[in-house]
Amino acid sequence: MPALRLTWAAAAAALLLAMLAGCAAAARPLSPAAEQPLASGAEPNVTAQSGPMPLSGGGAPWLPAGTFSGEGTAFSEAVPGTGAGFACSFRYLNPFFSTNFAAINRPMWDEGHACGKCVTAWCVDDLCPVKGKRVQVQITDLCPECKEGDVDFSIPVYREITGMWPHRLAIQWEWSDCSPQIEGDIIVTPKDGINAQWQAFYFANFRYPLNKVLLNGKELQREQFQFWIHSGELQTPATFELEAVNGQRVVATVDNATQGETKIPNFPTAY
Repeated sequence: MPALRLTWAAAAAALLLAMLAGCAAAARPLSPAAEQPLASGAEPNVTAQSGPMPLSGGGAPWLPAGTFSGEGTAFSEAVPGTGAGFACSFRYLNPFFSTNFAAINRPMWDEGHACGKCVTAWCVDDLCPVKGKRVQVQITDLCPECKEGDVDFSIPVYREITGMWPHRLAIQWEWSDCSPQIEGDIIVTPKDGINAQWQAFYFANFRYPLNKVLLNGKELQREQFQFWIHSGELQTPATFELEAVNGQRVVATVDNATQGETKIPNFPTAY
C-alpha cells in the first residue's frame, strides 16, 4: 500500500515542522517588561532592590566602569517627547531620546539612580544580521523581570542594533557619557497634589545625572520614580541648587516654582 505509506509520511513531516516552528517561537520571547504602557502621569507600582553603584572609570571619571553582558529585548515604540509613562517619570525627552531610550534591569536600577544615565550597546549574538554596531540610549524606565546585565530597548533602537524584529538576543554594553546629546535648559515640573505644606518636583533634560537637589538651602528627598520632595511651607521666590554626579552645580531662583513648568540653566558641557 504505497499510497497509504506516503500519506503517513507526509503527515509525520508536517507534524515535525509544526513542532519545530513552535519551539523556535518559544525560544525567543519578547520583552519581559510591562507590555501595556502606563497612562501619562501614572506612578508605576514597582519595587527596586539594589544599593548604590560605584562611580569610577568608564568613558568619563564619574561613570561606572566595565563592559556588561546580558540579553537585549524591546518594549516600546518611540514616544512623543515625554517619558511620563515610564518609571523615571521624565516629563520631557528631547527628539534623540524620544527614540533612543531603554529600561534597565532591576539589580542595576539602583533605586532610580540609573535614571538619566546612558549606555552604549551592541549585539554579539550569532543570530544578529548586524553585529558590533554601537548605539547609545538613555535609561528612562525599569524592566522589573530583567536579570542583571539585561537591557530592554525601544523597538527602533533594537532593530538598529540587531537588524531584527524584537527577539531575545545576546548583547554587550557599557555606561557612556551622553551630555553632547543634551541641549537647552533643565525643565522643572511640579508634581500633582502639591499644597502649602508639601511640594514635589520632576526634573528633565539635565546634562548629567542628578546627585542631589536643594530648595532654599534644604535638601530634597529623592523618590525612586524621580520626584523630589520638599516638606513644609515654600518661601518664594525659591532658589533651586542642583548638583550633578560629577560635582557640577547650577543655582537658579524662580518666582513661581509650583505654578507650572519652569526652566533653569543646564550644567556646563565640560566635566
